[in-house]
Amino acid sequence: MPIRAYWQFYKSIFPFVVGFSLIGIVYLGLIWGFVFFATVSLFFGFYGFRIFYNKQFYFYYNLGLTKSKLFSASFVINMLIGLPIFSIFILTFHLVFGNFSIT
Repeated sequence: MPIRAYWQFYKSIFPFVVGFSLIGIVYLGLIWGFVFFATVSLFFGFYGFRIFYNKQFYFYYNLGLTKSKLFSASFVINMLIGLPIFSIFILTFHLVFGNFSIT
């Protein structure tokens, strides 16, 4: 299992994912922004990679990785990275601004 190739693909789509998740945080709020980061933003990252780095898919095809494998591995990596970062961010927000309600 070429974990390094999955990680390289995730690093390539990460700027697109973060960009769209920041837009989600601005318009939807912090909690829904994370949900946007974990789900919908990944689709935008994948689409951005397809537009700007389309020729690099041949590299992954030569390694035997299909788009569905890349997408599912990116989803797992996104959740493994996103949950701790979100937890730290929410804790810091809570410590700086005090108690807040989600309603």
